[in-house]
Amino acid sequence: MIVLKVVTIVGALMLAACTTLQSGSQLGGEKKEASELALQTVLNEAPEIKTAIAPDVLFLLMTAEIAGQRGQYGVALDGYLRAANKVKDPEVIKRAAKIALYLQDEAKLEQSLALWMEVEPNSLEARYLLAVAAIKSGNKSLAIESFDFVLTKDASDFDNNALVMLKGLQKQSELNLAYQVFEALSIKYPDNAKLYFVQALMDAQNKRNRQAQLKVSQVLALEPNWIKALLLQAQLYIAQGALFEATDFLQRADKEEPRAEIKEQIAQLLMQQSRFSEAQEVLQELIAQTPENNELKFKLALIYLQIDKEKEARVILEALVGEPAYRDRSAFYLGRMDAKARRANEALLWFDIIGVEPYKYEAGVSATLILMDEQRFEDALLRVQRMQTEYPQKKSDLVLIESEIYSQMQSYVKAFDVLTGALLGDADNHKILYARALIAEKLGKLQVLEEDLKYILEKNPDDVSALNALGYTLVDKTSRYVEAKIYLDKAIALKPNDAIIMDSYGWLLFKLNKVPEAYQYLQRAYDLEPQAEIAAHLVEVLWLMGRLEEARVVLSDALKRNPSDGLLVEVKKRLFGNN
Repeated sequence: MIVLKVVTIVGALMLAACTTLQSGSQLGGEKKEASELALQTVLNEAPEIKTAIAPDVLFLLMTAEIAGQRGQYGVALDGYLRAANKVKDPEVIKRAAKIALYLQDEAKLEQSLALWMEVEPNSLEARYLLAVAAIKSGNKSLAIESFDFVLTKDASDFDNNALVMLKGLQKQSELNLAYQVFEALSIKYPDNAKLYFVQALMDAQNKRNRQAQLKVSQVLALEPNWIKALLLQAQLYIAQGALFEATDFLQRADKEEPRAEIKEQIAQLLMQQSRFSEAQEVLQELIAQTPENNELKFKLALIYLQIDKEKEARVILEALVGEPAYRDRSAFYLGRMDAKARRANEALLWFDIIGVEPYKYEAGVSATLILMDEQRFEDALLRVQRMQTEYPQKKSDLVLIESEIYSQMQSYVKAFDVLTGALLGDADNHKILYARALIAEKLGKLQVLEEDLKYILEKNPDDVSALNALGYTLVDKTSRYVEAKIYLDKAIALKPNDAIIMDSYGWLLFKLNKVPEAYQYLQRAYDLEPQAEIAAHLVEVLWLMGRLEEARVVLSDALKRNPSDGLLVEVKKRLFGNN
């Protein structure tokens, strides 16, 4: 199974935005460690004060610097703000404002911004911070006015800078007000795609995907080739499971700005949609550009397996199996290919070199199934019993395999005992109960079969397998047809087109002497799945209807496929003798 793995584009866009503000500060919205690092960066940048420094100002700055280096940001803020009031230097003011924003000190943020606006009234950076401060204080009109100023002066990087500033908002009420601010601005500037984009990202971050899509649609109506909007729209479609539409937007983005990471996402989505030939072309193009990328080669090998190009897949996997990071994965798929081609020994060699999970467990199970298919039952038992010790958390599944090995050996008592032992520690395991019920039928323990299947149905009344197994057994082994009909009526209502259930129901009708109706069910079941037991039942009905030649044809065909099937042999001998 190809697992779709897709990068979260919304997160990537927000992260990218955080690096583009003029001063590069990340105060207020990042994790504590990252924020403190950014704050230290601010503190380490000595302000270039262009005026003579009075001794008292120098003392304040030195005190603030030392406090900042020691992580005493409140003391640092107080020092910078007092110094800023004395010298009115924009760099000192800026430093005070950013520390205030980090500390969420709204009063001192307002003081520092008031100074900054007095000294640099046209500073776009100050306007961004002023807008954030206004939002935090609930002043919607001031926030709109501040962003409006930026939009009229220089909106070239508005989306990135606005998103960085919004990182300083932590409360939901602040984020809601910010959204209202951008909504108001988008009404005033209906042709500004950046405003809609900021809103779309805010919607996406709050899981309002439908609203986000509407906003991105407005962005793309204005700027149809804006790559960030195309990527965001693709991510929103991925969140909805609309992979075809997501692929289309990623392909449009790739056309505008070809990038390896976008192509890789396209390939992943194509694989998820089973569009393997298209995914193959994309991966081949990527590998041609980066021939050292083994991950792309491995994905291409998996695609080759999906489209029956096993020779091509083998070439890649045999080359990768020598790479430590790909040895186990490659060996697993090489083993599967050899198992499929019935090269048992080669498959076992591949499976046995695997040493890491999840491939090691799956390889162990696959190896056990190969040994069973080869009728090397003792080797299969040793392997599965060893795995039970190695994987105690998987014991229930491994016990089922062990019981199947004993069943194939016709050691039904051992199979029954293994399952019974497993139930002592896992009494409610329906798979084990069902498996024991089937073994109990072979041993003639009909009471155990009934108890196990009825227990399953008590917990899950709509378990179709249990309904069918119980109903069929009552038909085939007893004369309790009325009771059997209750179970089989429900089973066929739940799965009306299941061949196994149709066979059971047809056999019930046969026992009730409803032969024409029985024939209809059994013929349909046989057409769907020409299994030996269904064939035997159909032959019985055809023979009773006097359609002997048809019965001979069905029986002959079934015996060609299953020459040693005991039921078919018995039916042939009973109905047709040696003819």
